[in-house]
Amino acid sequence: MKRLLLCLMLFSSSVQADDPVWLMPRVEGPNLHYKTFHSAAVKGEVSYVIYLPETYQHEASRRFPVVYWLHGKGAGQQGLPGFARSFNEAIAAGKCPPMIVVYPNGLPLGGYTDSPDGKQPVESMIIRDLIPHIDTTYRTLAKRESRMIEGFSMGGSGAAKFGFKHPEVFGSISIFAGALHTADTLAGRNGTMLQDVYGGRERFDAESNPWLLAERNADPVRGRTQVRIAVGSRDPLQSKNAGFHELLDHLRIEHEFTVIEDAPHAPSPIYAGLGDKNWAFYAKAFGENTSTR
Repeated sequence: MKRLLLCLMLFSSSVQADDPVWLMPRVEGPNLHYKTFHSAAVKGEVSYVIYLPETYQHEASRRFPVVYWLHGKGAGQQGLPGFARSFNEAIAAGKCPPMIVVYPNGLPLGGYTDSPDGKQPVESMIIRDLIPHIDTTYRTLAKRESRMIEGFSMGGSGAAKFGFKHPEVFGSISIFAGALHTADTLAGRNGTMLQDVYGGRERFDAESNPWLLAERNADPVRGRTQVRIAVGSRDPLQSKNAGFHELLDHLRIEHEFTVIEDAPHAPSPIYAGLGDKNWAFYAKAFGENTSTR
């Protein structure tokens, strides 16, 4: 578990925010594979890293659920080998089922949206191009019940956005310390970002506001989607995550909400605080969706 905590910290901070490249530095590690694919949205090659469990190599007819893990601002992926080792240990110990984990390249400040100038079509690249590529290239269980969207900070907001905007694609949503901003808070923090990344208030509210997307798509999510939120008690985003939890309660969307005592805005203390509860969520989400088809 300690390796997992360290690698996730590195994962969200090892690449500078001024380096928005579609091909990230190569990452190598146990059960990790650095790959590229052609994205029609990007009109070029885009990198991703994929974790394939040991079982993938030994059971040639078996298909697996998939977690899409969205990084925070910074986009670093150099810490993934430690994460892979911890995942191997948890699966070997029977704490969670074998699964594939895909780490998309969401760019250092891509916001998991399509930028208004068309230069950073991150959402289209992931939803329209990467997911079909993964399903046709690897032995996945290509159905919503076997597909999770998960992320930290900017990636946590992206997980909320994708999960509620595309309920036909994802059967579970995992939000770690999500940067769950509204148009008002984005404008207050950085008005240029609201315009440059999201295309302004109206476009943000229509396409990227997780609060409004949850309200609009509560019906197709309610009773069909596993949802969790975890955040530290000393995280500046704690109130935003607690507010989102209250919104889901109001919408009668069943979910898990965990506040990690004394944890700041960092992935390591969240995973440490969750402990085996982290792995149990995967088991709950995929426990009945890991059989061969």
